[in-house]
Amino acid sequence: MGIDIIDEKLEREIEQEVESICKWAAARAGVIVVAPLLGTMALIANEVYMIMRIGKAHGETLSESMVVGFLSSLGAAFVGQTLATLIPFAPVQIPIAVSVTYALGKVAHAWLKAGKPNDLDFLKKVFEQEQSKAKKNITLLLDNPKKDEPLGDERKDYKSEIKL
Repeated sequence: MGIDIIDEKLEREIEQEVESICKWAAARAGVIVVAPLLGTMALIANEVYMIMRIGKAHGETLSESMVVGFLSSLGAAFVGQTLATLIPFAPVQIPIAVSVTYALGKVAHAWLKAGKPNDLDFLKKVFEQEQSKAKKNITLLLDNPKKDEPLGDERKDYKSEIKL
């Protein structure tokens, strides 16, 4: 019984940490998407660092190449984000960038919890549910006090490594 309590407590701590990371990265995406000098490259870097931090919350060290490979396998999820950065209209850009980033974080969390399987079909539903949840909470997500703090080097170009 004692081990179960410890496991439950650890799981709650991981869930809280992942939620915090996803909210931070989503808020940051809302800042990045409207910053003229940052753009798509910075959004993708934001997500790479978010996923690496989520891995760390799970006690795993995810390499940049592993995260880029994971994101490449989710290619369709990036289409909306990429399009959002091309539409120079903040009321469209911000909700898409925020909701896609938040959902990708939750997808990464589900992937890690499932043991990093190669078959990612089950993650489509997770992505859709979490993106919908994020869209309903855009204002709350954007109000994150860490939104002006990058999660990592936003100048790093992962865009060329990810196959959409």
